[in-house]
Amino acid sequence: MRIKKVFNNNVLLAEQAGHEVVLIGKGLGFQKKTGDTVDEQLVTKTYAPTQDNWIANFQALMADIEPEYFELASQIIVLAEKQLQTTFNGYLLISLTDHIHFAVYRHQHQMDIKNEILWEIKRIYHQEYQVGRQALTLIKNQFDEQLPEDEAGFIAMKFVENSLADSNPDKTLAMTKLINDVLNIVKYQLSLTMSDDSLSLQRFLVHLRFFAERLTLKKDDRSQGEDDEFLYQHVSQKYPRAFDCVQKIVAFIEKTAQQPVSLNEQVYLTMHIQRILNEAS
Repeated sequence: MRIKKVFNNNVLLAEQAGHEVVLIGKGLGFQKKTGDTVDEQLVTKTYAPTQDNWIANFQALMADIEPEYFELASQIIVLAEKQLQTTFNGYLLISLTDHIHFAVYRHQHQMDIKNEILWEIKRIYHQEYQVGRQALTLIKNQFDEQLPEDEAGFIAMKFVENSLADSNPDKTLAMTKLINDVLNIVKYQLSLTMSDDSLSLQRFLVHLRFFAERLTLKKDDRSQGEDDEFLYQHVSQKYPRAFDCVQKIVAFIEKTAQQPVSLNEQVYLTMHIQRILNEAS
C-alpha cells in the first residue's frame, strides 16, 4: 500500500488495490510522506468504505475535528467489535467521532443532554451499554472529561445502529420501543419482576432483538420454514400461562406493526417466556 495523505502520526489515507482506505495505527504516519510505503505491521484498523461519499465525509470531518478524536473512536470500535463479536459498518467511525467530539464540547460548556431511554438501553442492549461505559473511561483518560452515564447509552445506540443491516436511528428507536413494549406485556401479564442479570431474560432479549429487527425492517424470517402446527398445539397445552402471554404479544404486534406473527415464532416466544417463569419460580 502507498500513502496518499498523512493526516497525523497515527492516521493515513492510502491506496489499496485501486481503492482509497483510511488506516489508523500508532506511529503509522511518523516521518512519512505521500508516496511512501505503508508499514502494515503498525496498522490497527483499516476502513475501506464502499460508499462513494465516505472518504469525502471523513476528510471534511478531519478538517474540523482533532485527529485524536478519530484515534479514540477507532480504539473504541476495535474494543466493541471484540467484546460484542461483531463487525460494524464504516460509518461508525464518522458518526462516533462526531458524537464524542460534540459530547465533550457540550460537557465542557455545561450542556449535557439527558438520555430519555437510558433505562431501556441498559436493559435491552446490556452488552453495548457496558462497552459504552468502558468508552467513557477511555474518553476520561484521553481528554480528562468525565461524561455522564447518559453518554454510555448514546454510544451504545451507535453500536446498535451501525451493526444492523439497512438500519437507521429512527428504525433503531422503533425497534427499541417494540422490544420494551413486549417486555412490559410480559412483566404485567405475568406479574413478574425480571432481574437484568437473569440468564433466561438475556436469552429472551437476544431473540427479541432479531424478532424486532425482522418486524421493523420488514424482513422475511427464512430460518423457520413451514409452521409446525403440532408443536404449536403442544406448547399451548403444556405452557398455558406463557402461551396466553404470547397471544397478548401477538395481538399487540398485529395491531401496532400490522404484521402477522408466525406459529413458529409464537412457539419460540412461548418457550422463552416459560424459561423466565421457571427461573422465577
